[in-house]
Amino acid sequence: MITEQKIKIFRKYHGDIDGFSRGGRKYEKDLFENADWLLIDNVLQDLELIKKGLCSTDYRNRLEKILNENFENKAIEILEK
Repeated sequence: MITEQKIKIFRKYHGDIDGFSRGGRKYEKDLFENADWLLIDNVLQDLELIKKGLCSTDYRNRLEKILNENFENKAIEILEK
């Protein structure tokens, strides 16, 4: 599950997985599952496409399902800011 804390860490490293891998603290790394970083990155890209009006309704619905299944409510709020 993607939490508010994971989003904050992702932003702390500006989405740079290499920087996170090299400079992240152990407690930060311990929070993440293997696919969490990529999921956050992909969702942020999808949200940007939606904001620009470049997506279909089906695409939007698929993203909403991904958010509801994988992100805590507080994390979704932070992403959408």
